[in-house]
Amino acid sequence: MKACGVIAEYNPFHNGHRYQLSEARRMTKSDVMVVAMSGNFVQRGAPALLDKWTRAEIALRNGADIVVEMPILGSVQSADLFARAGIRLLQAMQCDAFAFGAEEGTAEDFISHSRFLREHEAEINRIFQTYRNDGRTYAAQLETAIAEILSPQGSAISFSTPNNQLGLAYVKENEQFPEPMETAVVLRRGAGHNDSEAFGEEFASGTAIREWALHHGKQSEGNDMGRFVPEETLEALERLPLLDWAPYWGMLQYQLMLLSHAELRNIYQVEEGIEYRLKKEAEDAADFMAFIRRTKNKRWTWARLQRVCTYILLGITKAEAHAFQEKADTIRLLGFTEAGRRYLNSLKKNTEIPIVTKVREPHTAGLQLEIRSDRIYRLGGLPVLDEQNFTRSPIYIRNELHNLK
Repeated sequence: MKACGVIAEYNPFHNGHRYQLSEARRMTKSDVMVVAMSGNFVQRGAPALLDKWTRAEIALRNGADIVVEMPILGSVQSADLFARAGIRLLQAMQCDAFAFGAEEGTAEDFISHSRFLREHEAEINRIFQTYRNDGRTYAAQLETAIAEILSPQGSAISFSTPNNQLGLAYVKENEQFPEPMETAVVLRRGAGHNDSEAFGEEFASGTAIREWALHHGKQSEGNDMGRFVPEETLEALERLPLLDWAPYWGMLQYQLMLLSHAELRNIYQVEEGIEYRLKKEAEDAADFMAFIRRTKNKRWTWARLQRVCTYILLGITKAEAHAFQEKADTIRLLGFTEAGRRYLNSLKKNTEIPIVTKVREPHTAGLQLEIRSDRIYRLGGLPVLDEQNFTRSPIYIRNELHNLK
């Protein structure tokens, strides 16, 4: 069976995701679609709108065959580290191909650009170091350094858009493996990645859908969200608690006021003296959004601060992050279809990394951080949100769903 992998968050799952799965299956002629999905906290440093089990089931009913969970220290990361965790997980699942969405370009565009950057890595780093103290963000400095190297030859496509940047990170990581997966690029349709307004007949961005759901109410007049999401997503948005940072602000504020500067410095990615600014602004901020507005500056962007706040909320230390980066040794299976079951049966005989189907004890090796994170996540949705680990078995969807369009 040929397997194609996708790295996703499905926050929430919408028509664009369904289209991507269908197109990736068609383009790669794959029998099985494997999704490496963020768990209950997502890449930009925020609680997922819907819990991981709900998002996994929706994906399985709309074109995915296997959903495995990206570890918290892989999912809540900058683009390069997010890509590393996702590609390594798809490689561990022995995918033959992988696909991602992009604003423009072909697989060859991304591969050739990745190889060009690798060949000129030393020169890019040298130029990058000259910008280190100019007050701009890391991403802006790096983009300028790359542009200087590229200027004589240019590039066929732009790599400044969010999906193209992430796609390039995927390809760079995939190219590091002795046997890289086949690469497929699915061009986006409809709204852009971060567009806050939904438009078009069928497609809207996840950002627009989240903002509508959170700020306009589930049953508000004029709610036409059903145009942009499958019926399973619409039903979940109407039935379940929708989470963002709001219900966790008091917990984070307590942590920031309780921990000393020295204790905060033990938390992953708390650096450059940001602990002083975090503690100072936490005491008087009315809510999480106000806190971030007061704390952000040129070097500490909104997304970077949100990720640090997630690590503080979850108590993730530098030592725990180092241990994860040294060795990620567990795959958490969230669900599968009948085709996925057949693929998993053959995979288990060959994979070196154990696939966990049920968490049976409080200190299961390789999943301590996920268990802790899920317990804290659940506090934001009580009493509706179910226990996230010990009472759960993988979701099994018996129907074949390969012909979804």
